[in-house]
Amino acid sequence: MRQALCLALVVLMVTHLGPAAFGADNVTSQITGMPTGANIEVRLKNKQALRGTRGDVSDSGFTLVNPGAGDRQIAFDDVTSVKQVNKKSHTTRNVLIVVGIGVVIAVAVLAIHIKNCPLGCNTHY
Repeated sequence: MRQALCLALVVLMVTHLGPAAFGADNVTSQITGMPTGANIEVRLKNKQALRGTRGDVSDSGFTLVNPGAGDRQIAFDDVTSVKQVNKKSHTTRNVLIVVGIGVVIAVAVLAIHIKNCPLGCNTHY
């Protein structure tokens, strides 16, 4: 009975501590595996989320380059997760906005024309 209880406690400790120990190596390898200049989002242990591009990597951390906020040195130990973010293209959205504005202008011109000439401007009685 005593051995089973000890085994259960060891299993609980390993499952609880395992992800944290492996997560640190995982974050380090993820960051070092990303190319310099890649757009990333970093989540820190203090619940802060930072965005920027990956800069130089050292043994203990890396540089997060953000032109608006400035470069920041971040230690691997402070990072809980990192993901590469792709910038979204807004081309489709912009084209749809322009087409929508064109349709609204065409409908407005047509409505004004119909209001000024309800039966047609060139009709003779």
